Amino acid sequence: DLHGLSVNFGRRQILKGLHGDLRGRAIGLLGPNGAGKTTLIHTLLGFHPPSAGTAQIFGYDIIDQTNKIKALIGYMPERDSFIAKMSCVHFVRFMAELSGLPPAAALERAHEALFFVGLGEARYRNVDTFSLGMKQLAKLAQAIVHGPKLIFLDEPTNGLDPPARQRMIKMIREIRDSGQANIVLSSHLLRDVEECCEEILILKHGRLVVYCNLEEERRA
Repeated sequence: DLHGLSVNFGRRQILKGLHGDLRGRAIGLLGPNGAGKTTLIHTLLGFHPPSAGTAQIFGYDIIDQTNKIKALIGYMPERDSFIAKMSCVHFVRFMAELSGLPPAAALERAHEALFFVGLGEARYRNVDTFSLGMKQLAKLAQAIVHGPKLIFLDEPTNGLDPPARQRMIKMIREIRDSGQANIVLSSHLLRDVEECCEEILILKHGRLVVYCNLEEERRA
């Protein structure tokens, strides 16, 4: 739920009074580079304080209930955020532990998540040796390893060739259709959002310019 959410960086206003109540299993954020998509995600994650307004995730306020929110969410960043010289399974296990899982359960879930994304055979390799497509899959694995209720995916198909993109879209749909987690997918590619999402928000210059429920549009 967005309630007049605004974010400033110094004197520059990045997000400008966003309003909306979003209920879809998969919500797409569309807009050109610089529209404010990543800033919106980072604000919902608690990285940036709002300059005005607020938002709620599962009823928890992003200003003063961030710890409760962080226990419920997973995040796949646009940029690589790996730890140097760490194997993939140990990285994903470490992220699961940071999300609150005990060590034994974190390791078990790390193996499960990596097999789900197709990195089972490569899980003991150093992440530094991975291709771009494999790194995207590793970022997805660490976002889902702890069983979050809401997953933020920031440009998940960025840089992928067509077959790798199709595999990523297929996995996002599987997560959506499982009913175990909702998804917020940020992209500058309309096709990605159309194939995965039920609701679409279009940002431009920090403002919400279009809201569309794709399910209702398709039924009409």
